[in-house]
Amino acid sequence: MVVGDSKRLRCSECHGGFNLSGPVDFAVAKIHPKPAFHNTGLYDVDGAGSYPADDHGLKDVTHAAGDMGQFRAPTVRNIAVTAPYMHDGSIPTLEGVLDHYASGGHRSRFRSRAIGGFKLTPAERANLLAFLHSLTDEALLQNPAFGPPR
Repeated sequence: MVVGDSKRLRCSECHGGFNLSGPVDFAVAKIHPKPAFHNTGLYDVDGAGSYPADDHGLKDVTHAAGDMGQFRAPTVRNIAVTAPYMHDGSIPTLEGVLDHYASGGHRSRFRSRAIGGFKLTPAERANLLAFLHSLTDEALLQNPAFGPPR
């Protein structure tokens, strides 16, 4: 991948900010952004873009039809060790996640505009997977100070 590919793939539209997870509000912030929610086109159970009955995402809270299937983007920090993926664990591998986003997901009126599909060469795909793996902080993950309480 080369400079500019992030813009082409649109990953940072959902996975941006200092935590690579979209807008984050915190106590000493000068600006308090609203959380961002996205429909990644993961489901279309009825041909009209609906998600499973027990899993409508933000719509379950707001009851607004347009919020169907919208979820917060998780951080991609340590993403290589957090399988399975997507809000419901329905994609077992990072390779499967790339396949989903490359295909553009299910087409529906609820799908976020950033989810439109893309093509990657084998080298670009390998580089993107290497980048995602590079976001794993082994020192943090193995530090007992951040492990279970004793």
